[in-house]
Amino acid sequence: MVEFTLPKNSKLTEGKTWPRTAHATHVTEFRIYRWNPEDGQNPRIDTYCVDRDDCGPMILDALIWIKNTVDPTLTFRRSCREGVCGSCAMNIDGVNTLACTRAIDETKAPVRIYPLPHQPVVKDLVPDLNNFYAQYASIEPWLHTTTPAPEKEWKQSHEDRA
Repeated sequence: MVEFTLPKNSKLTEGKTWPRTAHATHVTEFRIYRWNPEDGQNPRIDTYCVDRDDCGPMILDALIWIKNTVDPTLTFRRSCREGVCGSCAMNIDGVNTLACTRAIDETKAPVRIYPLPHQPVVKDLVPDLNNFYAQYASIEPWLHTTTPAPEKEWKQSHEDRA
């Protein structure tokens, strides 16, 4: 028989349920993974009620709303909000996706948000991307040239572009 030994702080616990905004009528519940390596506590799932009438349509909008109006300690990455950079990658309802491109209406309530499962967690929803960036740099997925670098910028002709 196989016996697995999990680290001491690997068991999820029920976290805080934040109070609902008094005037909110259109509310969606979010259950969000929280973990702070500095406090020595187990990871927990906090529950937030998002006022959809005061929030944008995307999951990232809801996370920003939570951070700005309910819990300023919530930690996550974001950048372009266009689905290009990948900063807001997380596991939403069991699917690894970008929070900026996933609509709240595409998920069933309660919306469950966890960090990426294949990356170590720095804090809350922030994964450690050091290994990813090291692998990215090792394959050098950019153009290489043999000509000397110009003083200002590389000029590209219509023929070069074609």
